[in-house]
This record gives sequence, structure tokens and C-alpha cells, in this order.
Amino acid sequence: MARLSDALGRKTIVVASFTIFLAASMGCAASANLDQLIGFRAAQGVGGAGLYAMAMVTYPELSPPSRVVLVTSALGVIVALAGVCGPVIGGLLTTYVGWRYVFWINGPCAFVPGVLLLLLWPKDYQLFVKIDMRRLDYLGAVLVLAATILPVFIINQAAIRDYAWRSAPTISVLVISGLCWVGLVLWQRQLARDPRLGHIRPQLPFHILTSRVMLAAIFDTFLSGFVLLLAIINIPLRSQIVNLYGPVKAGALLLPMMGGGAAGCAIGGGLSLRRNNTFPVLLAASAILAISCGVLSRLPDAPKPPAWQWGLEAVLGVGLGLKISSTTFLAVLQSDFEDHARADQQTTAISQGIIAQMRVFGGSLGVSISIIVLITKIQEGLQGSLTPDELASFYRSPLALFQFGPKQQLLARQAFIDAFRLDMYICVGVSAASLLVALFTYQRHPPSVQSKLEDLEKELARGAALTEASQTAEA
Repeated sequence: MARLSDALGRKTIVVASFTIFLAASMGCAASANLDQLIGFRAAQGVGGAGLYAMAMVTYPELSPPSRVVLVTSALGVIVALAGVCGPVIGGLLTTYVGWRYVFWINGPCAFVPGVLLLLLWPKDYQLFVKIDMRRLDYLGAVLVLAATILPVFIINQAAIRDYAWRSAPTISVLVISGLCWVGLVLWQRQLARDPRLGHIRPQLPFHILTSRVMLAAIFDTFLSGFVLLLAIINIPLRSQIVNLYGPVKAGALLLPMMGGGAAGCAIGGGLSLRRNNTFPVLLAASAILAISCGVLSRLPDAPKPPAWQWGLEAVLGVGLGLKISSTTFLAVLQSDFEDHARADQQTTAISQGIIAQMRVFGGSLGVSISIIVLITKIQEGLQGSLTPDELASFYRSPLALFQFGPKQQLLARQAFIDAFRLDMYICVGVSAASLLVALFTYQRHPPSVQSKLEDLEKELARGAALTEASQTAEA
């Protein structure tokens, strides 16, 4: 979406994303069967992904230069709040009015801001050079989609036993996705080195792939996204199965994490408001994530969750908030604002798009891994106690255990306790890996915030001059 907006314009893509998201949400709400729901959900994902990516691109561009840091922090706060509020609001709607209202509510939520953006969009907003559609990197876009979607899809299908792990479809799709990653890197390298292909705007510019700091930020975003989504999904699910909470009460358990995430984003932005402190903040955030997940792995199996769980979730949220704001801010600092004037080297938009995509990609894999862990534990504990049909129903929805007998429910509950503990151990390892990755963001002389703001002010002034000259020539 970020690259497509370079050709069609930011406003066009934002409005199109709102339209797709709104129409697909209404389709989901009105679905008559599961196949329709799945199809509309896929379309909803396209619109939602466009909105998510374009927010990361347009907000820093639209904001006054002196407010870039604050806006970047605000973006992190919004991501953290939205990620946690979703399960809470979804639980309320599902419990009291029905699941369809989870989608109906997207009507006003998408329509009102979409219309406001359409009416209030600045007419002089053009901090980038539009390019011809023929210059877009279509092959690179296909490779990126295949490399990120295929592994998540096949891992989920294998986890719920639609395909065996050693089956030809599973192995083939995993191999193809791996080859797509290799092909993507080689293709971007070719675009950077072959003058005959110089007219093509790369989907993933090779100089980003060869930038130690930017590449580390991308991997760090992937790893923190893994922990973020795994925690958002598994903490309320554990409370429903282990503590026998309803959807609303289970969703409420995420409120401390929401508050901590918002605070972490604000703190991360504040620490880099005057000076680029993204390196130490990322290191501290990794340590916070590792410690929080390690302690969460020790949650007791008592019917009532301990009081310290609420505080620990808040600490986990702070770590995630620090990660979100710092990686987003780092992508801004590592991009050259003056590159917006040259159509072949625009990097700020694509950098933000990559950061947004890798956070979601990491989270999707995190959820997939947690499903594998849960199903493995269920197989170990209940293989001889459940029929194949009962196992299949549990694979598709862990809450199906409440349809089992008392003995099977106790066994399933213990299996989920063990699975959650292993998930947290995995998150500790992932957080430790993010700590190692964050070390590669170190710069002896990091770009200062003030210098970047000065660059942006110069570019805005130059853009205004070019616009004025163009209008004068037309007159």
C-alpha cells in the first residue's frame, strides 16, 4: 500500500482502504454462511492493512516538523490501545448483543473518519513525488505477499491438522515461501545494480536491506510483534479456560496491558524528544519483555488470578509500548527526507510500511506458534480421552472443551496451563533474541532529532516553492 500510494497518491489509497474495510465489514456482519464470512474477512484484512500502513506513512508527513516526535509517539499509543481494546470491546459485543455487532460497529468507525479525511485532507499536501504506475515493482510486491502470507497460512492449517506436517502441500508451501524470500532479496539487489531496471521503484529498496540499523529495526519489530499478539490472544484465552472467566471479564484482564502500552509509547517518545535515545530504549524494552514473560510463565493454576498478574501485565505493556514507539521513530530517523524530492529514492514511506508489515507478520507467526504448542499439549494429555471428532473441534476452538465431560475438561485445562507456560518461555527466548538484534542499532553518532527536523523543514519549504512555481506556470 505504501508503494502504491507513491503512484496514486496518499489520499486515494487512504480513502480506498476505508472503503474496502467498510464494505467488507458490512459483508462480514451480513454473512449467511462460513464461506462468505471467510471471504469478507480476507477483504477486510486488505482494507485494514492499508489503513494501518498508511497511518504510519501519512501522520509523520502531515504533522508540523516540530511535532514529528510527538506524532510518532502518538502512533505507538494508538497501536497499543487498539490492540488491547479490540478483545475487550469484542467480548462485550459478543456477550451482550451478538457476534455480528463486532462487524456492524465498524460501520460508523470507518465511515465517519473516512468522510472527515476526504473533506479535510490538505490540498497542498504533497511531500513526495508521484510516479507512473509502470514504474512500480510488481514482482517485488508479489514476492513480499507470498513470502509473508504463505508460511502463516500453511502453519495454521497444519496446526489444526487440515494438513499433516510432513505432507506434500505443507512442505511445498514452506519451501516456496522460503524461495520467495531469497528471490525477493536477489531481485531487489538486481534492481539496485542493473541500470536497465533503474526505472522500477523497488518494493524493498536494497539499501534498506544493507543498512545495519534499519535491518535491525525491522527484525526487532518482527520479534516484538511476535510477543505482542501472542500475549493479546493468550492472556484472555487462559483466563477463560483456567479461571473460567467470561469473554468480558477475560478481555478486562488486558486493560493493564493497554495502559502500560500507552505509557510505554509516551515514555519512548519523550526519551527521544531532544536526543536520539532509541538504542538504550530498545535494549531496556527487550529486558522488560523477557523478565515480564518469564514471571508470567509462573502464573499459578488457581481459579482466581493473582493480584500481581495485573501489575505484571502493565509492565509487559510498557515494554511493548517502548518497542513500538522506538522502532517507528527509528525508521523516521534513518530515512532521508530530502529523498522525497527524487522519485527513485523515496524511503520514508516504504520504511514505515515495512515496519508496520513486519509487526503484523511477527504477530501472526506468534499466534500460529501458540496454536501449535497448545495442540501438541492437548495431544499429549488427551489423546486417549477424546474421540477424533472432539479433538478436531478443539483444534479449531479451544473453548470447545466446555462441551467435554468433567474429567476431559480438567485434563484440557492442565494442558492449556502447560501450553501457556511454554508460550511464555518461547516469548522469553524471542525477547532475548530481540535484545541481541537491538545491539545492532547502535550508532556512535546517531542522527539527531534536531537535524532531521531541519531537513524536513527545508523539504517542506522546497515543496511549497515547487508547488507555487507550478501554479504560476499554469496561470
